Amino acid sequence: MRIAIHTFGTRGDVQPYIALGLELQGRGHDVTLSVPRDFTAWVEGFGLAARAFDLDMGAYLREADALGLTRNPLNAFRYRRRMVEPMIEATLREGIEGARGADMVVAHPKCLFSSTGAEAAGAGFVMTAPLPAIAPTHAFPMPGTFAKDHGRIWNRLSWRPLDFAMAPFRKRVNAARTELGLRPVGNAIRHGSFTGRPCLRLIANSPLIVPRPDDWDAHTLLTGYWMLEDPAPLDPSLEDFLSAGPAPVYVGFGSMVSGRATELARAAIEGLRRAGLRGVIARGWAELPASPGRDIHVIDSAPHGKLFPRCRTIVHHGGAGTTAAALTAGCPSLIVPFMVDQPWWGERLREQGLGPAPLRPARFTANRFARALKQIEASEVWRVRCKQIAKGLARENGTGRAADLIESAATL
Repeated sequence: MRIAIHTFGTRGDVQPYIALGLELQGRGHDVTLSVPRDFTAWVEGFGLAARAFDLDMGAYLREADALGLTRNPLNAFRYRRRMVEPMIEATLREGIEGARGADMVVAHPKCLFSSTGAEAAGAGFVMTAPLPAIAPTHAFPMPGTFAKDHGRIWNRLSWRPLDFAMAPFRKRVNAARTELGLRPVGNAIRHGSFTGRPCLRLIANSPLIVPRPDDWDAHTLLTGYWMLEDPAPLDPSLEDFLSAGPAPVYVGFGSMVSGRATELARAAIEGLRRAGLRGVIARGWAELPASPGRDIHVIDSAPHGKLFPRCRTIVHHGGAGTTAAALTAGCPSLIVPFMVDQPWWGERLREQGLGPAPLRPARFTANRFARALKQIEASEVWRVRCKQIAKGLARENGTGRAADLIESAATL
């Protein structure tokens, strides 16, 4: 089967789909992965064929941060021509071109035009997501609206912005569909509502962390995490640091960018020292300007699957992928959420006894950070709970389950 996988966003949006692509390719399928152009070489390094959405995500996020979009998404309306339209055009072109010749299209919800491309190509379509944001429910609020559980009624109402968020794209979606000879649609994200067939929706989360809501339909499923086994070894200097003393605290904010990088790095190092802990600081896209020392090791990045099990605590931005990696490693998380779904993940972990309350970047000072670290060190309950969850996650095979379901969908 020729399978086109489309995903759009940061590393956390791409990495799970590499894992899924490798699983499907290992089963004999012809897999191509469409990603933002600054990720194509990374995808190809795993032996997968890659196509590009014509947008550099790293440069895009740095510009978005400079314009204030990461702090207030409503600024997107002010800078629509500069920031929103290039994204629309990139997902439009590749959503259609990247589906040609495919038997099945598997797409991230940010790939707004991929379901249209699948329909035009006569291919099957599966909607997928690295977080539970594609199926409204009363069980929890929509990620990106508010974080805390507000009860069934308010939780359900929090999903209304999903329809409003699609409204600005509807005109462009329907113009593309008219050109392809397809009927117009009401909502770009709800593929099943305009093809006349149920749409399989797979969410790459574990029911151990997000219990399956009782109001989801039978076509919406939690598969477990899609974890990528990165064959790259840890850098020798990092290995030496890890072996030279007690397990360190990992501090890294992944693909997040911030105009406060210097302040964050300074607070992180000082907070670690006040707590009496060693640290590994990952510069990431924020380019944290940290300096190494006897108790601090600085890296650009490292495979989470190899590094996290050798750390005592994971301090991160709360992206779905990093959260999954910390849980899989059995480590408590201190989430420093920057935007969108990250506060939501912080609250879910706090609710389940897997770490303290999130610490917002604006409140990330050396004193507050040191206090949070000491709180984690003092809590045997959090550590035991994280180890229990990690054992449960080890018994899951999210990529295998997802691949099984995609293959089954092809026979419907």
